[in-house]
Amino acid sequence: MAQSEITAELTRKLLAGLVGDNAAYADFLSQLSPILRRVIGRKIPMGDVEDVLQEVLISIHKARHTYDGQRPLMPWVMAITSFRVTDHLRKTYSEMRHSQVDIADYENVLEAVTEPPGENESINEMLDGVGQRERKILSLMHVEGYTASEVGSQLGMKESAVKVAAHRAIKKIRERLGNG
Repeated sequence: MAQSEITAELTRKLLAGLVGDNAAYADFLSQLSPILRRVIGRKIPMGDVEDVLQEVLISIHKARHTYDGQRPLMPWVMAITSFRVTDHLRKTYSEMRHSQVDIADYENVLEAVTEPPGENESINEMLDGVGQRERKILSLMHVEGYTASEVGSQLGMKESAVKVAAHRAIKKIRERLGNG
């Protein structure tokens, strides 16, 4: 069935529902649900789609008396959907913004970052056993802040090769330090 035919059928069923045909109205909601599920699923995490879909269907139900049968149906439906998706996102991000993070969860990371090197340990000693090319890659990426792509351009390597070399070098260092 073509898009215009589907829209025409949905419009007909909604209008029939507005004059008391409950079966037509139930069909309208049933046929509209998969369309809305796809639209909503593109905008929010899949775990929340069904909840937002229910909110949209409730809003459509409450606002059905405002639909003007002389105007296209889908812009009206999509406006309601957009409002509900926006409401959901606002609520979700507001909750995230106000949630507190327990610093204890990040204690190990903080210790590793702030811990000074051992008495005789220097960066050069940490890099023992790592080739010159890998030293250069690590220095460019982790000291000077270049991306793997930029390092690849400087050294005449593909980005993926730079990433692999950096990963292997870090793995060697961790194994040597006993953190592997």
